[in-house]
Amino acid sequence: MAAARSGTTAETIGAVFAARFIALGGVVLFSGALLDRVNPVAAAVAADATRFFTLISLALLWDGRLDAVILGVAVLIGLCEAVSEPALLLITPQVLRRETRAATKADGETDAPDGSGSSDPEEAAVTAAYGLLEGMRNTSGIVGPTLAATVVAVLSSSAGAVAAAVAFGLSAVVTRWAGARYAARSVPDSPATDCPATDSPATAGPAARTSDEPEKPDESLLRSALGGLAVLWRVRWLRHVQILAVVHVLLAVGPWMVALPVFLLETGHSATVYGFVLGSFAVGTVVGALVGGRVTGRSRGLYSLALLGLFGVTVLAPVATGSVLLLTAAFVAGGIGQQAFDVVKMAGLRREVPESLHGRAFSADFFFSFASLPLGQLFGAVLLRFADARTIMLWAGVLVLVTTAAAMLSPDARRFSSAPPPAPRTPPAPAQAAPLPERVRDAGTS
Repeated sequence: MAAARSGTTAETIGAVFAARFIALGGVVLFSGALLDRVNPVAAAVAADATRFFTLISLALLWDGRLDAVILGVAVLIGLCEAVSEPALLLITPQVLRRETRAATKADGETDAPDGSGSSDPEEAAVTAAYGLLEGMRNTSGIVGPTLAATVVAVLSSSAGAVAAAVAFGLSAVVTRWAGARYAARSVPDSPATDCPATDSPATAGPAARTSDEPEKPDESLLRSALGGLAVLWRVRWLRHVQILAVVHVLLAVGPWMVALPVFLLETGHSATVYGFVLGSFAVGTVVGALVGGRVTGRSRGLYSLALLGLFGVTVLAPVATGSVLLLTAAFVAGGIGQQAFDVVKMAGLRREVPESLHGRAFSADFFFSFASLPLGQLFGAVLLRFADARTIMLWAGVLVLVTTAAAMLSPDARRFSSAPPPAPRTPPAPAQAAPLPERVRDAGTS
C-alpha cells in the first residue's frame, strides 16, 4: 500500500512478490535435505528470528519506495518460509502427548498391522494435529492480512512491519517452547510404548522398511534433495497423488485462477464479488483442515479424494450459476475439500516415509504442489488469447473431476497406504469333544 502511494509501478510491486515466490520455490527441496541433517526446531526458530530482525530493520530504514532493499527482504522472507513450512510438519507430531502413542498388544502385535490406522491412537492423533496446524495457518492467513491492512491504513507502513515482526517473534518463542517437547519425544522411554509409528515395522509401509538407509555424511545437498523426490516416487500411492497435484496445478488451477476474475467481470459481477468468493474459499480451508483431521481408517484415501472432488464443483460453479449465494457455498465447499485432502495426505506421507527422510519428503511434496503454480498461471494467460474464460473454466472443472475420479481406481490411493490389505479373518473351528475311552463306551452300552 505504501509503495503504491509513493508512485511505484504495478510491475515493480509484482517483482517483489515474484522475488519471494522464486526464493521459496527454488530452495525448498534443499531446505528439506538440510532439515534431515539438523534439529528442525533450531532451524524454524532461526527462520522466525531472521524474519523478526529483518522486518524490524525494514520498519526503521524503509522510506516507502521499492528498491534493492525491499527486493532483498522479499527474497530473505521466501528463504525463511522455505525452511519453516516443512520444519513445522516435522515438529508437530513429535510434541504429541505420550498417551497418544500407538497401542501395543501384550504379544507385540500392533492393533493395525496393515497400516490402516483404524485402531491406532497415533494415527488419529497425528492426523488431528496436522488438521489443527493447517486450521491455525489458514485462520492466520485470513485474519493476518486484514489486521495488517488496518494497521497500515490507520498508522503507517512501518507500524505494519513492526506488527509482522512481533508475530514472527512470538512464533519463534512458541516454537522454542515446543522444542523441549520435541527433544523429549525424540528419545523414547521404551521401544514398546513410546516409539514413533514410522519406526515400527508393523505400521510403516514397504518404503519405510526397505529405504530407511542412513545418509552418507559426505552426501551433497543436491543428492539429498533428489532422494526426497525419489522416496515419494517409490511409494505408489504417493506417486499417484504427486502426479495428480502437478496436473491440477499446472493444467487446471493455474488457468482457472487467471480466468476467474475475467469471467466474473464479463458476467456483470464486481471486483467485490471476486474478493468475497475468494474469502469464502479461505474460510472453507479452515473448516477443511479440521475435517481432514478426523479422516482416518482404511478408506481414508477414498474419502479425501472424494472431498478433493468438491474443488471441481467450485471451479464449475461460476459457469453454472450467477447467484452470489450459491457461488459462496460452492467456494466454501471447495476450500473444505482441498484442505481436508491435504491434511490426510500429509499424515499418510509421514506414516509411509522413513523418519530419516521426513524433511526431504515434506519439502518435495510442497515443491510438487507449489512450483507448478506460476507455470499454470502463465499457461492460463496464454490460453486467454485463444479461448474465452468460460471455456477455460469448463475445461479446468472437468479435468479436476475426471483426474480425481481416476486416482480412486488405485487400491493404494483409496487407502493412502502401500501396505497390503489385511487377510480376512476366519472364525476358529469349533472344538471337537475328545473321544471317550473304550472302557467308558463299553460301560455305557452294557
